[in-house]
Amino acid sequence: MVTAHPHGQSLADADLDRPGADPSFDRFARLVTRHLGVSTALVTFVMADAQLYPGALGLPEPLQTTRRSAFPDPMCAEVVRAAGPLAFADLTSVPGKPARALLEGLGIQAYAGFPVFDRDGSAVGTVCALHDVPHEWSQADLDTLADLAEACSAEIRLRQERRRAQQLQELALEAGRRTQLLLELTDRFARATTLADLVAALQHTAGGIGVATSVLGLLDATGSAVQLLNGVDGYTLPGRLRITDPLPGPHALRTRTPVYCADGPALLREWPEMARWADPDTGAMAFLPLIADGTVRGLVVLAWERPQDIDPGTRETCAALAACVATGLDRVHVLEDRHRVAATLQAAMLTELPTTTDLELAATYSTATRTDRVGGDWYDAVVRGDHTVLMIGDVTGHDMQAAARMGQLRSMLRTLAWSEDVFPATLLRRLDHANHGLALEASATVLVARFDRRGDRRTLSWSSAGHPPPLVLRGSDGTVVELAGRSDLLLGIDHRTSRSDHRVGLEPGDTLVLHTDGLVESRTTTYARRAAELRAALTELADLPTARLPRVLVERMVPGSQRDDVAVLAARVR
Repeated sequence: MVTAHPHGQSLADADLDRPGADPSFDRFARLVTRHLGVSTALVTFVMADAQLYPGALGLPEPLQTTRRSAFPDPMCAEVVRAAGPLAFADLTSVPGKPARALLEGLGIQAYAGFPVFDRDGSAVGTVCALHDVPHEWSQADLDTLADLAEACSAEIRLRQERRRAQQLQELALEAGRRTQLLLELTDRFARATTLADLVAALQHTAGGIGVATSVLGLLDATGSAVQLLNGVDGYTLPGRLRITDPLPGPHALRTRTPVYCADGPALLREWPEMARWADPDTGAMAFLPLIADGTVRGLVVLAWERPQDIDPGTRETCAALAACVATGLDRVHVLEDRHRVAATLQAAMLTELPTTTDLELAATYSTATRTDRVGGDWYDAVVRGDHTVLMIGDVTGHDMQAAARMGQLRSMLRTLAWSEDVFPATLLRRLDHANHGLALEASATVLVARFDRRGDRRTLSWSSAGHPPPLVLRGSDGTVVELAGRSDLLLGIDHRTSRSDHRVGLEPGDTLVLHTDGLVESRTTTYARRAAELRAALTELADLPTARLPRVLVERMVPGSQRDDVAVLAARVR
């Protein structure tokens, strides 16, 4: 029998303890069925007396609707208890009640499940694949489940942090003027997704309580020093403080207790070592340890221009500020972990470009900065005998689902380009048929270009499925030409559509530039103007080495925060 779950409250804290379908977790279940080809996929939460299925595909009714069961011996509870994966190719040969419960209750004969974890690192549920016939689980199947379970865990932790921020907002509504300030403070920090966002939120909020300057310090990995991210105006604080230093900041970290000094004389009287950085004219200061989940994360230093009566209300506001910064740090770390996993997946899909005697190849990929930092853009190149096939594409979306569809499309196109000696329009036509026939139905723009060399003659053939046109930077005079040729229908709309090839001659020193629409799209100006700006930028960068051209071009065209993914592929004729 399932015993009371010791971490059930963590699910309640994130509003995950109620039965019912959840769109985000349903998306994970769809990814499992799509990648593993199983009859049933689940995201489960194991409760004290039941299992919840916020993500489910393929359950029999009424379970698919109610999303709740009370099987006495669920297999998912075994995964949670072990806090590790379980996989069985044939449950008829597995002893024990959990296997019988699946066989007799649901007609399931194969099971593979990976645990998902909450913010505290405790297993609270599973991502699992189930099949109604015996099924041998490949290493790729298990790796996919492991990646999706990690993504589910990140989603749970994010929801717990969001719920925690909401609770802080609810508490803030109970007070008067300071409460309004706390509400704004909490909201601002809840939106912080990067360390830069966190510093900006700290500076804005601290200014709201009359603080002249605020500094964020992060505890290093050893826990022996704190690194200050910026100096305090009017002082020359060291960038790095040892925890053992006889200073108010390290003391606050050692004792986990805030240190308040109303003015310069009080500061110097209690902390003589501060004489190196402060004087009697110094205003009030506060040194606040950042503590989240019982762990010290860092330090906030607040400095007022003048002496300040640090009353209980001010201390309460400072404590709330420190709590929000600490929570924000935790959330940023969770997001960075999620982005790191996502970036690893993306990097695995974008293999290194080949070396060819005819072309110098270089590429770059840059993700939208407000997403999972993965997306549907890709580039590729395949050398086949006497010709090179260059590919670039953009699947709709810039999240993990788009990246999954991109990986499938890219792999199919790469295989076609390697196995068949055909021209780009034929490759795109066959890719569109495969996209439809295999029920991937991905919507994407793709451009395929083929470079052939026959003696001294160099020919580029290309075909476009709704993709931005290719550009050629002429090596002879540095001019940029947008290659003329009608773009055909994008992929995933009508697999029977006709597709056409276009051809142009290239000369040594010419550079072909392929890019996705994120390089030129803008909410503030027209596409034609952005395309003209791109051609002008290429002209200015004509003398750059091929290896640097894609990255510098992206930096020139898309400075600052990106709204869309960008891929650029450059091929210079040797």
